[in-house]
Amino acid sequence: MAETKRERPAGLDALSLPGPQPGGQGHPVESLVGDVRRGVEQRRYLRGMIFPEVAVVERLYGLSEKEVRSAIRRLRDEELLQLHDDYQETYFIDLGRGTPIRESADVGLVAQVAELTTRLQELSSRVQALESVVLGRDDR
Repeated sequence: MAETKRERPAGLDALSLPGPQPGGQGHPVESLVGDVRRGVEQRRYLRGMIFPEVAVVERLYGLSEKEVRSAIRRLRDEELLQLHDDYQETYFIDLGRGTPIRESADVGLVAQVAELTTRLQELSSRVQALESVVLGRDDR
């Protein structure tokens, strides 16, 4: 029995593609695929973000429906897009196993999280010490 998908919900908030750059070289399909690839690598597009409707991409990049579908197929082959299980013609960013992610942004973020975790633990200890003095109890 074939699975019936629902219509894509109206007003679904989709990610914003930049469109072809003035003076850009190469075919608009390459531009589209490159824009999505760079957006994922630079973490502008995150897992779960919704890809715009085919008609929107057609107008933005000046492509035919066939060309947009070809680009979507390539992005799916690269494991950057996934077809939504519940809605027709709805794709979302899904980082596959082989997707390269720029590590430099992660290193700074990891360091910040580690510093914040240490500060939180220090503050928690201080609050416990103050509570034991003020409330006259010893929870240690």
